Amino acid sequence: KSVNKEWSASEKENLKNVHIAEMISILKDADGYITSFNSDISLPNRTLGLDNSIEEKFYVNTEGTHILSRVPRVSFHSIITANHNGQLSAFSIPAGYAGLGRSGGWEKIKSFDLSSYIPEQLVIASNSIKSKSEKFDEDIDIIVGPDIAGLVAHESCGHPFEADRILGREAAQAGESYLDFDCYGTKIGSEEVFVSDDPTIPESMGFYLFDDEGVESRKRELIKGGVITDLLHNRETSFKMNIRSNAASRSVEFDKEPIIRMSNTFIEPGDYDITELLSDIKKGVYIKNFMEWNIDDRRENQRYVGFEAYLIKNGELDINVKSPVLELTSKKFWSSVDARSKNLDFKAANCGKGEPMQGAPVWTGAPDVRLRNIRIGNRS
Repeated sequence: KSVNKEWSASEKENLKNVHIAEMISILKDADGYITSFNSDISLPNRTLGLDNSIEEKFYVNTEGTHILSRVPRVSFHSIITANHNGQLSAFSIPAGYAGLGRSGGWEKIKSFDLSSYIPEQLVIASNSIKSKSEKFDEDIDIIVGPDIAGLVAHESCGHPFEADRILGREAAQAGESYLDFDCYGTKIGSEEVFVSDDPTIPESMGFYLFDDEGVESRKRELIKGGVITDLLHNRETSFKMNIRSNAASRSVEFDKEPIIRMSNTFIEPGDYDITELLSDIKKGVYIKNFMEWNIDDRRENQRYVGFEAYLIKNGELDINVKSPVLELTSKKFWSSVDARSKNLDFKAANCGKGEPMQGAPVWTGAPDVRLRNIRIGNRS
């Protein structure tokens, strides 16, 4: 049936009223926090970005639907080159080339609290850069932080769960999927695995109430208890699979076709705090975030190189560990999960897909996630 709606993200301070001089001032202040950092590590090159955008859409179709929407967004990101004893390395704030981002007005910039956040991250980065690698001769238990776990949710669940990708549409572009047409009900992970994609989260980067085919959005529970329970669909793929569309069709510009996209993809939080996750690990690694990663075009084999990482000894965090390497398949990751923390942290990202490319604003998120019996390498 037809829909007539007007909706928008919450906005107190209109982005159109923000002068560019104010934006530049915030970036200069942020750079000042970096250059005033007192350390034996120099930071010779810094690239800082403050992105403001307003997405306005008017959607109509032959069913008689008329939908008017407005979503302003604000985000901050940075990439920094560090020099420690002549050795160059790059890191970002936030780590993993992600961003601090929300939908809403200019008031959201205050929620980032850059004056505190940047110095805290610089201390962490300095300690991580100066740390030493650790060799592990046997499989160990590990904990991955929300940044890595959230990226895994996006890359090894979100993308391969796009129904158009499963049906072969992306094969000559971004690739295929390790899933097939009859994947509903397939067990893919442990009973502790719950992954969702939810465009209805207020203030999120991937927020929307109707997709670009006029379908009302809802939370999509992709994996429940390790079992595949949903995919990301538009009207075409849902027709081919004989189910209803779950409103995953988006376009980022007026002259680009709507295609199946993620919104805010995340691992659901669990029942533990971080101390409980650590408590029964005799020797392991806590890989809190990363600065390098890659994944194959079927979203099956993947590799993450830790940035902020710590050795775990007798249930407690010990020294920093330099660049631990987590390399495994998607199914190995999901089947190794045995516990999740109560916290849930999101980062802003720009998800690429399509030809021509469409970069869509999204959130990736997760709690801390514990995995059992994992092989960890290093870069030395």
